[in-house]
Amino acid sequence: MLTRLTIRNFKLFGEVDIELGNRVVLIGPNNSGKTSALQALALWDIGVKRWIEKRGAGNVPKERPGVTINRRDLITVPVPTANLLWRDLHTQESRGNGTQKVFIDVIVEGVSGGVHWTCGLEFYYANEESFYCRSLRLPEGRRMEVPRDARRCPDSRPTRPDSTWVLSTYVSVREGPRRFYETFATRSF
Repeated sequence: MLTRLTIRNFKLFGEVDIELGNRVVLIGPNNSGKTSALQALALWDIGVKRWIEKRGAGNVPKERPGVTINRRDLITVPVPTANLLWRDLHTQESRGNGTQKVFIDVIVEGVSGGVHWTCGLEFYYANEESFYCRSLRLPEGRRMEVPRDARRCPDSRPTRPDSTWVLSTYVSVREGPRRFYETFATRSF
């Protein structure tokens, strides 16, 4: 089960921390970030999958630690160009005498089999079609390992479409890590 989602520099979010549980309902007006929170979770999901495919769980190489993700791989976050994922479309920022990459950070905490785990990924822009994903750099300089328990989470395929209802601007995250749905009710209640 996911317990916390932290997002930085993704779409409209500068930084947000969302506590999760068995059932979570995101409520807010239009353009407040409900869908963006779910899309950040989907981005993390594809990042973990690509990382595990290329590197395996727990393995953090010292050199060239990133894996490439094509924007077309983001079925749940369709974007015409990759830079649309970055806050205010800024993939770089000026600092001192040069520029620095702006990273999207998505950190997910969870519990699997009674064991608490944390998995943080950072994403940085490559070009209109792709960007890179790597494990998050910790304050002491080393990179966070991608825990095995993050990949053991159930996949993100929907089960019963009627299991979660979204009314008007409500969005619900169904229990279970990386299982998320957004269903819009077409009738009034």
